Parts: sequence; structure tokens; C-alpha cells
Amino acid sequence: MDLTRVVIEVLGGLGLFLLGMTLMTEGLRALAGDAIRGVLMRFTRSPLTGVMTGLTSTAILQSSSATIVATVGFVGAGLLSFSQALGIVFGSALGTTMTGWLVAVIGFKLKLSVMAAVLVFVGAMIRLFASRSLGGLGFALAGFGLIFIGIEGMQGGMEGLREFVDFRQFPADSLSGKLKLVLVGVLFTIVTQSSSAGVVAALTALYTDAIVFEQAAALVVGMNIGTSFTAAVATIGGNVAVRRTGFSHVVYNTSVSAIALFLITPYIAFWQWASPAVFDAQEEFALVGFHTAFNLLGVLCVLPFTRQFARLIERLFPEKPFGYQQILDRGLLKYPELALTAVQKVLAEQVARIAEQLTYILGETSRSAPLGDMGRELDDVQEYLDAIHLEDTSGSQWERLLAAIQVVEHLQRLLERCENKTVSMALRESEDLPRARALLGQLVHVLNGKQTLALERVKELVAEMTEIEQTTRQQTMHDIAQGRLDFKRGVGRMELLRWLQRVAVHIERIDLHSRELNYRRNQRQ
Repeated sequence: MDLTRVVIEVLGGLGLFLLGMTLMTEGLRALAGDAIRGVLMRFTRSPLTGVMTGLTSTAILQSSSATIVATVGFVGAGLLSFSQALGIVFGSALGTTMTGWLVAVIGFKLKLSVMAAVLVFVGAMIRLFASRSLGGLGFALAGFGLIFIGIEGMQGGMEGLREFVDFRQFPADSLSGKLKLVLVGVLFTIVTQSSSAGVVAALTALYTDAIVFEQAAALVVGMNIGTSFTAAVATIGGNVAVRRTGFSHVVYNTSVSAIALFLITPYIAFWQWASPAVFDAQEEFALVGFHTAFNLLGVLCVLPFTRQFARLIERLFPEKPFGYQQILDRGLLKYPELALTAVQKVLAEQVARIAEQLTYILGETSRSAPLGDMGRELDDVQEYLDAIHLEDTSGSQWERLLAAIQVVEHLQRLLERCENKTVSMALRESEDLPRARALLGQLVHVLNGKQTLALERVKELVAEMTEIEQTTRQQTMHDIAQGRLDFKRGVGRMELLRWLQRVAVHIERIDLHSRELNYRRNQRQ
């Protein structure tokens, strides 16, 4: 067997493994991603519960990146505090070790090449011919099969590679040698964008005796560092919550991995003392155990000091006033439920500003709201909503999207009416139409959350406002015709009434669609 063929076999096996991991992750995300993100938010109430949810979600989805992105979205939307999110970060690091156990238990001990090929075929058939809802299952099965076909390919290549490459040039019996191997592990993870691929490659090399345990352990330590850097790169350009999360992942993984580097020798010594025969026969299990052990040790050490760790990161990345553009993170668009949650946060702020301006127009406060850039902001929100693509045109996410579009539309109409200086000044300078003004005042209090009314009661207030507008309009025209009211003043009154009635209708629609947004979001949790 020549070197070129061996290298191609190793790379081909690695490529199949990476493709399998990608397909399986996408399939599991389609099957359980929404539920997992709901669990992340619902059960993360402390750093400890965050660790458990982060571990579980990463183990199920086979992707720490998916877990971290969801967490960043929740922090950015204000649904999780940064200290709560840190627990998920710690747990996701521990969850990534599950892939190694899966491969060590099934990939090497059971010869699954035939079964794996069947899984790939079945998965492809499901994806091609089953309903869309089962498409994720097809991807997951096909990906699972490809993982083990790839591992078998890597095994054959690694066995042949020993004849051409002397791995003794990377000794692990000194600190400098270990650091070189750590660097190789970091670079491998950055290139492949997958720490799981690196760990499996190290396991395969160890299983085929291409490298010794010390070398494999040092490589795994480097891969543990590398996975945090791939996550950090994804946070470039994000808001402060995104940067904090990404940087905390780097600091945590690097610190834990630095400690792990010095635990390799004691770990081997422990096994040599406790059961040298088992260690020699089951080195791949010992390697996965080492990977899990030092990540578990890291969680146990840092968990009691989560708040202090959070304050350190917050001082390094201080909170700065940032605009809606950073809340509407483009990276969240591939997770529609998170993108819609971000939209809700922005819309809530805009609704509050409109309510503040209406309170000013009605003369209840002396301070007007800053609406200068709100038109552009609403246009940007509209553009962001246009970029949210949903496969299904039904279900809670579809209803949320439609409700958000409706809220934006009615906010735009309200903004146009608030920018009518003539009406605004007339309402502030006169005390005419007291009942209509009082009704609108109640509706504005509903809009800004100062008053809670049932939806039916809101509709009754708008109906009363409409009736007042119609009857007063008729009476005003009669008064003008009979000479009891100046024409200009009468027209001004009817214009004010029309303004008040239309504003009331827009508030009612915003209230209705905001309730729909909140209801549908709670359904997902």
C-alpha cells in the first residue's frame, strides 16, 4: 500500500465522519431542536440547572455550537441572565465528550459497517420519500451510518499510515512535546471545525497503535481548546451578550485544558496502579474517560464561583448602550424562534416609545418621546422579518411571524399619526372632546402596560370611541350647517375625532397581535 493511497483513505474516512456528523446534527436539530431550545430556557434557572440542560442538549444534538447559539439568543433577548447562560456553556463542554463514548462503545467494539450502510440507505429513502416532518429522521439515520463507515475508513488508513509516518517525532514525555501535540490538536479542530472529529481521529490512531496514550491525551486537550475558538469566531461582530458568551467559552475551556495537560501523567499513574491490564487492553475507554473527567472536574471547580466568573467577563466586556441592530442579530435567522424573540424585544421597546408619545399628546405628561429614528427602525425590523424563512406555513412560529408583521404595520401607522404636528398641538392646547380623550387614555395605558384589560373590554372601548366619532361628526356638521359653529373650527373638531378613533383602532390591533405573539411564544416554551 503506497503512502498516497493511505492518506486518501484516512482523509476519506475523516470526510465521511464529518459529513455524517453534519447530517446527524442537522437531522437531530430538525427533530428536537425546537424542543431542546424550549428546555434550555424553561429549566435554566441557575448555573447548576444550566449545566444539566447544556450537557443534555449538546449530547442529544451532538453539537455544542447549536447549544451555544441558542443560549446567546436567549441572553440577547433578555430571557436568560449571563450568569445563568454560563452554566449552559459549562455543560455544553461536558456534553461534547458524549461523542467519544458513543464511538468507543459502538464504533470499535462492534463491526457495524454492513448495518451502517443499511442505515444510510434507509435514511436516504426516508429523506426522499417520507413526509417533510420525517426528513430530520432521515438525515439523522444516514448521518449515524456515515459516522461509522468513516471510522472504519480511518481505521484502515491509520493502520497503513504507521508504515510511512513515525509518530515518535511528537513525543509526549516532556512538557514541550505535550505542548506541540496540544497545538496540533488546536489546529486540527480549527481546520475541521469539529472537536468531535479530532477526538475520534485520536481514538482511531490510539486503537490502531499509531500513537500512544500520552500523545492521544495531549491531542484531546488541544482539541478541547480548539472547539472554543471555533465558537468564538462565530461571535465576531455580535453584541455584548454574544461576545461575552464566546469569550467565556474560550477562557473556561483554555483554563480547564491547561490544568488537564498536567493531569495526564497522574491519570496514567493511577491506572497503572489500579489496573494496568485493563488500561493496556482498553486504552480508548481510558482516553474518553480522561476527556470526560477533566471536563467534569472543570465544571465542579468553576460552578461555585459562577457569579464571580460572570463579573470578570462582564468587566472585560462592559455593557454599553447598543441599538436594535445588535438585538436583531443576523446570526439568529437560522433559528426562527430566536429571531422572532429578538423581534419581540425590539417591538416592545418601540411600543413603549409610541405609548409615551401618545401620553404626551394627550397632555398627561410634559415630556415627549424620542421618535426621530423610529421610522427607519421599523423599516429595519420589517426587513429582518422578511429574512426569517419558515418551512411550514402553519404552527406557532408562523402565527408569531404574522403577528409580528401586523404589529410593525400598525406601529408605522401610529407613528405617522404621532408625527402630525397640527393634531398633536391641537390636542395638547384644548380640553375639547373629554370622553374621547379619556377613552384613548385608557387604551394608551393598556399599550404601555400600566393597565390590564381583557381583549373584549378593549374592543368595547374602541367601539364606544367609534360611536362617539360618528355621532359627534353628524352633530358637528349640523351645527356648521345651522351656523352655530364656525366651519374651520368644526372641521378641526372632526379631524381630531377621526385622529382619536384611528389611533384607538391601531392600539387595539397592536394589543391583539402582541397578545398573540406572547401566547405563541409561551406555547414554544
